[in-house]
Amino acid sequence: MSAVTLAFLGLGGLSLLSLSLSLRFHRIGHFRFPRRRLRARGSAYSLPITSGFIGGFGFGGAAAVELAHRTGPSAVLVGCLAGLVAGVPLAWGAGRLVAAVADMPTDATPESAGLIGAMGVVVSEIPPGGGLGQVRLSYAGQPMKFNARADGPLALGVRVLVIGVPTPSSVLVTPLQPPLPPLGPAAVLDHEEGS
Repeated sequence: MSAVTLAFLGLGGLSLLSLSLSLRFHRIGHFRFPRRRLRARGSAYSLPITSGFIGGFGFGGAAAVELAHRTGPSAVLVGCLAGLVAGVPLAWGAGRLVAAVADMPTDATPESAGLIGAMGVVVSEIPPGGGLGQVRLSYAGQPMKFNARADGPLALGVRVLVIGVPTPSSVLVTPLQPPLPPLGPAAVLDHEEGS
């Protein structure tokens, strides 16, 4: 292996080191060129783009020098040409990948006000007189328990609707349907006679 090949491999290895550092320490290497012409196009150069180019240049140049079996200045020329051919597409691809990840649309951040109108179920009885109970709601796609207050007592298992959010961990609820009268033996007999 020639010194020219080792130099190109060293460039490739340096690019891998800088890329791994940029992944570990997120704020390293993100900068913009001050020229207005580049800034107007929204062109941002970052360490992943630079690492992609240098890595392609180094590893592509090393492969070309070894495959061409050249030495001296002709090896450097072959390595540089092959490195450019390999480095430019890798830099472009790294730039597209960074732009795609940076501009990725995401869901809105959940807010407490988004709970108003949510339906849930009482999982810990809500006592009379403004006491706290617990309800289970689906919040941002996840089932979550919230402390709950209601105008009156609510039994375990009652379906509720959130009408207010006084704090991020508590809600005001109202039953979805008026509670049905308990079915005792007399109520069952009355129901059967009426049908």
